[in-house]
Amino acid sequence: MEKKMMKILQVLDRASCYCPLGYISQHTNIVEPLKIMEALEKEGYVRCCEWDGWSPSNYPQFEITQKARQELRHIEEAVLQIPLRVVAQTLVQD
Repeated sequence: MEKKMMKILQVLDRASCYCPLGYISQHTNIVEPLKIMEALEKEGYVRCCEWDGWSPSNYPQFEITQKARQELRHIEEAVLQIPLRVVAQTLVQD
C-alpha cells in the first residue's frame, strides 16, 4: 500500500469519526488528498459521509472502514515482528 494511503488510514483510525479533507490534509501533510480518498473509497478502505448539515468548507467527510482497520493491524503486526525476530536471533547467538 502506498505510503500516503497508509498515513491517511492511520489518521482516520486515530480519529475514530468522520473527518473532512482539511483535517486529513493537516494531519498527513498531503495538500490535495481528495484523489487518494476516492481511490481508497473505491477499494473499500474508507467511506464518504453523506453530510446533511452545514460545513464551512463544504468538503466531503470520510471514515475508515473495518476492512481498512484490519489491514492496518496486519501491517503493524508484520512491522513489529521483524525487529523482534532480529532481537531474538541476537540473543540466541550471544
